[in-house]
Amino acid sequence: MKIFPALCLSLVLAAPVLAQDVADTPLVAAEPQEVFPAELMLLPQDVQDAAIAGMDAADAEVPTGLNAADAAYYRAQIAYIAQDWVLAQRYAETAAAGGNVEASVLAGMMARDGLTAEPDYAAAARWFRRAADRDEPIALYQLGLLARLGDPSLALGEASVWFERAARLGHLNAMVAFAIEQKNSPVPQDAISAREWAERAAQQGSPEGMYQLAQLLDAGTGGPVDASGARAWYERAASNRHAEAAFQAGMMWAAGEGGEQDDAEALRWMRISAESGYAPAEGQYGLMLYQGRGAEADPFAAAYWFSQGARGGDAESQFLFAFALARGDGIPVDLEAAYGWALMASVDALGAPVGDPDRDRLQAGLERALPLDVQQRIRAQVESMR
Repeated sequence: MKIFPALCLSLVLAAPVLAQDVADTPLVAAEPQEVFPAELMLLPQDVQDAAIAGMDAADAEVPTGLNAADAAYYRAQIAYIAQDWVLAQRYAETAAAGGNVEASVLAGMMARDGLTAEPDYAAAARWFRRAADRDEPIALYQLGLLARLGDPSLALGEASVWFERAARLGHLNAMVAFAIEQKNSPVPQDAISAREWAERAAQQGSPEGMYQLAQLLDAGTGGPVDASGARAWYERAASNRHAEAAFQAGMMWAAGEGGEQDDAEALRWMRISAESGYAPAEGQYGLMLYQGRGAEADPFAAAYWFSQGARGGDAESQFLFAFALARGDGIPVDLEAAYGWALMASVDALGAPVGDPDRDRLQAGLERALPLDVQQRIRAQVESMR
């Protein structure tokens, strides 16, 4: 990850004031499960509104002309909207057994999400396969997501196979997923395919596709480096609420990569990302405010954003917050909290060691200032939170 140059560490350590808690435990957000796709929800709006209001699926009037399977799927949707999971699953499985493809997808998602019992990936795979055998792209994509789990008992093979099938049928998220699989492939030629699929998704309006394409252009993966194109696609993704893309756009404007250098424009994109809750951007936005890049220096706002990024689990932000606490820049001096954050900053969100000489010097300076028993107490507290 690109970062701004580290701060010059010329610490003048003061006596500690009242100590604050080191942090809430940083969390790495789990990948969210997809909700039932809107394109498979076939109920008229007035029926959906009635379902939200609590209409009983068993008593609902079913349109004339539907066969038994389609009628069961109609009722399954009403029960699903009403969050009557048991009834929804019963109707969905009945409809799926009768050959309704959309019902197979719904039954698979309910089994996957564990809406009536513990999540059952094997059952989900079986239901998705029913629909996938009839080339339902959503089911193919869902099988790819299950294959990513790497559970051999599911017998799904490589995720890329399912993603490619769904992508070729026009599934937008599958295009992005297949592009990522190709990007990560050890086969060099697959990088070309990765760029092609990312561009297809980007051109069709996928913010994640835009972001992936920008990364490929930025790194020269699958073709020549195109910094200007990368910055443009980062900005397009950011304009579609992609926080990481806004962060990268800010970095490129700050460094003058892919076009002119402009701190004010960099600050604008970084703020968008920070306000979206992207932890690395929160720290870097704070650093720009601290350094007066793109606006007047504001150590108080900087300290706030350092704290936000730190609590979000970003190691660079944790170091910056420790630095502010140690110096008393925009926040009262608190050497104990600074030491805790400096220790937190020694590993990244995935638990890998962070090699940062500035952080090491800060930690050493704080250890000279704090009694050994205080250091041991804070170390124990930090270890208990990891």
